[in-house]
Amino acid sequence: MKYRFLIGVMMVFLCAGLRAQSDPPLRIELPTAQDADDYHFTLMGKEGVMVFYEGMKVSNDSTEWVMMHYDTNLQKRYAYNIILPPQAAFRKSFYDNGKLYLLYQDVVGKKEVPKTYLSVVDIHERKAERYVLQDIPKFEIASNLKAYDNHAVFSIIVENAYLLFFYNFQTGGLQRFAVTDAAIISEQFIEIDSFNHKVLMGLGVLYGNKMAVLSVFETDYDGLLLKQVALPAFEDYVYMSMRLKQLDSSRALIIGTYNLASSRKTGAYHSGVYTLIYENSMMGYPEFFNYTNLHKKDTLKNGKIKEQAVDLQLLVSDIISNDSCFSLITEVYYPEYNYNSGYYDNSSYYYGGAYTPPQTYFVGYRYVNAYVTCFDRNGELLWDNYFPFTNILTRRLARRVSLYYTPYGTAIFFPYNSNLTACLMNGYTVVENTETVPIECLYKKDVVEYSRDLNMYNWYDNKFIISGYQNIVNNSKSTKGKRYVFFLNKLEYR
Repeated sequence: MKYRFLIGVMMVFLCAGLRAQSDPPLRIELPTAQDADDYHFTLMGKEGVMVFYEGMKVSNDSTEWVMMHYDTNLQKRYAYNIILPPQAAFRKSFYDNGKLYLLYQDVVGKKEVPKTYLSVVDIHERKAERYVLQDIPKFEIASNLKAYDNHAVFSIIVENAYLLFFYNFQTGGLQRFAVTDAAIISEQFIEIDSFNHKVLMGLGVLYGNKMAVLSVFETDYDGLLLKQVALPAFEDYVYMSMRLKQLDSSRALIIGTYNLASSRKTGAYHSGVYTLIYENSMMGYPEFFNYTNLHKKDTLKNGKIKEQAVDLQLLVSDIISNDSCFSLITEVYYPEYNYNSGYYDNSSYYYGGAYTPPQTYFVGYRYVNAYVTCFDRNGELLWDNYFPFTNILTRRLARRVSLYYTPYGTAIFFPYNSNLTACLMNGYTVVENTETVPIECLYKKDVVEYSRDLNMYNWYDNKFIISGYQNIVNNSKSTKGKRYVFFLNKLEYR
């Protein structure tokens, strides 16, 4: 009974709204124009969170960006400005050891060459250094940004290809990473090996003979290639993704998804999960786990395991780990369409009616379920879980499910449409069933009409942040009737 009570308390604090609460939630709201997405933020661990946005133009060649530093109780510590060119648009951020790295690029016409900027903000000194990076193509999406030991590496997407750049802050040297006679078609991970002062990158490359290969590329801090090691090839398996977690100075664990080569379907489909050890720059032997053989409700039929493969379109998480568990979350989705048959519009009397041909409309991405697989340090399966979604249809394709390791089990959770859904698992045992509760607003009578870009992150220790935009209605006389806000909510798991 005591154990169950403790678990109940933990779930109460994770879901926040399950307990009676008279105090206002730890939440900040910043008003903005309807359906705008003006605000950006970066979590900085126990240093708090930095929220920033483009402010006033101060001259023809400069614009203020407002930086607002909040502490871990979401109380504003201070606000200050950094200066950037007026055409600079934010692309990516990264925080490490008191330094906030911000990647920008000019928004220019088709025939103009944009400038790219790396601003390094010292959050304690409240000042920024700006570095101009030349000869970087125009891009809108930055896939990754990491900074380390006076260096930075980032990847961008240009015309469905990935370009990677290394920058040395001390020398000003910019190095583009390229693979001889091949195009980089995917960036799976960028990890800093601080033990050996190397960068490990998981890249998918397409060679001239149209052969695609997933490999680990090792470079020095300036981007000089040291070694390329491909995943071991097998006739019946096609690797679809790979993630890497450093274990010690010589070993790393790779987890990813694969597709059965015998499947008739092609494209971005996944049949299961694989693991292997990457040790001393050499690949070990992979172990494959087909989704049909994992522990879930429909695995068994008449006492027998289904033999056929399941081809699924998936979103693949990064590896979430503690000292003994290494988990991968894959979220199943499919694009959904509405089909309208042709019809006659008889309202046009003089012209005998007009015929509208059949049309297909993209409705959004339908999320079906998520698979959570957990492995030990050797890549052996510890447990897995089948986590169903309930009526999630969205036009924004993004990873939603995450997990948190506790002394009593693993909490699996996701926010969606102003609610938080969570459960607690101890291996294959359900400790707390899946439950959905509303995300708390600022005032009791607030009603959320809709939410956008909802995400939840493990901030530090057992603290979490939920972020997004909400359109809120409140009929109370003491508050504004309608408001559209960017918000951050702090949650605690205990």
